Amino acid sequence: MITYKLFLIRHGLTAANFDGRYIGSTDLPLCPEGMEALKKLVRTREYPNVGRVYSPPLLRCTETAGILYPGHTPVLVDKLREYSFGVFENKTVAQLGMTEAFKRWSDSGMREAPLGGEDRQVFIQRCEEGFKWVLEDMMRSRMTSAALICHSGIMMNLLARYGYPRLEPLRWKAEPGEGFTALVTASMWQRAEVFEVVDPIPYHRNDRSEPASYGIYDVNKEEGSD
Repeated sequence: MITYKLFLIRHGLTAANFDGRYIGSTDLPLCPEGMEALKKLVRTREYPNVGRVYSPPLLRCTETAGILYPGHTPVLVDKLREYSFGVFENKTVAQLGMTEAFKRWSDSGMREAPLGGEDRQVFIQRCEEGFKWVLEDMMRSRMTSAALICHSGIMMNLLARYGYPRLEPLRWKAEPGEGFTALVTASMWQRAEVFEVVDPIPYHRNDRSEPASYGIYDVNKEEGSD
């Protein structure tokens, strides 16, 4: 039985991360600090070898792919692009906090679409469709090892939706340039749409003697951590 490894990795930082701005569909590049942090990870830790790299079409993801996997041209998956915040795009909570529209959106738990923004259920559905396409593309081409550069919230929700062990989305939070390994078998995916989540990545070189040096056990052990 073929096992497929998909490495889900959070993209690097942009200037908006430091400013606390809502950036979804806005196409910002990585900031210098974000680029340097990724390059440091490449120098000091180990990313797994892959045969293919998938990425949403936004610069912060494709630039991350170029730093982590310079030998690959990413396969762009438009359905995995970040949520569109509409009129809230590129604004901070301080700028939006007093507006009635922002209060209403916050109180609804993002279920009410912002003006010019994206319906939450439509967003979730397209991300799931995009992710399923990635796995199906890997299986069609027998590509047993691939990386998917992700937006943070999308990665957390996909792992919570399909990953085992079953954990809340915030339990799958990763720092920029870091992520998790999804072990996927065709039979398990086709039967139950589930996969096993192991090994945080990138690996610590000094600790990496075998492929699963600290997988699910550490995720469970750190219950309650952010």
